[in-house]
Amino acid sequence: MKYLLLKTFLIGFLSVAVITGCRKDYYVDSGLSTPNFDGNMLEFLQSKPYMFDTLVHIIKKAGLQSYFTDSTITFFAPADSSIRSTFLFINRNLRSLGHDTLTSVDNIKPEFWRNTLMMYMFRGARGLEHYPQLDMQNISSFSGEFVRSAGGRVMNVGVNYGDANGIKYIGYRSLYFSYIPNPAAPYQGWWSTRVATSNVKPRNGYCHVLVFSTHYLGFDPQQTLANAMYIGFQ
Repeated sequence: MKYLLLKTFLIGFLSVAVITGCRKDYYVDSGLSTPNFDGNMLEFLQSKPYMFDTLVHIIKKAGLQSYFTDSTITFFAPADSSIRSTFLFINRNLRSLGHDTLTSVDNIKPEFWRNTLMMYMFRGARGLEHYPQLDMQNISSFSGEFVRSAGGRVMNVGVNYGDANGIKYIGYRSLYFSYIPNPAAPYQGWWSTRVATSNVKPRNGYCHVLVFSTHYLGFDPQQTLANAMYIGFQ
């Protein structure tokens, strides 16, 4: 009987010790994630070459470095996969039209990259908490915010409030970023994409990283193709 009580006590003591130890290790070693980045916007993008190597290249090609190093901006960052999808789309259509295809992004003139990237850039620093609610199923009541990009395009930014336990608008919140093709009909024909990671905060603004695989740079690939062909190649 004494042996059984001693065994039970030891098992209980070791269990508490293991649980307490695990909690202590988690608390001490894991730390807290922070959205702050000790550097400017361009340095943040350069710190993630597996995601933004081509993006950084075309920012420099377009002559936009000073916006990302010295200006206070909000940037909805498209990943390299978005640039690649648009580049491949342009090439497929050039081939079908009987034109020579492009060998690299450097074949597209800097003016194209500048005009396209400035759709994603906004003056001032705004995080998720600074934008109003957006509900795509009830856009007349919750329409987000119509904002003009640094390039003069009318865009929409809004926060989607998810549902939880069957209750509307109390769940996870995420940013949506949309291109408005016709400002005269602002509620029609949106091209929208979701922000995968919001509120990354370099020293000179906010960076919101767009979803990787479902977004074309420039939103509407046909319009982007037309813009590229109008500006021309080199």
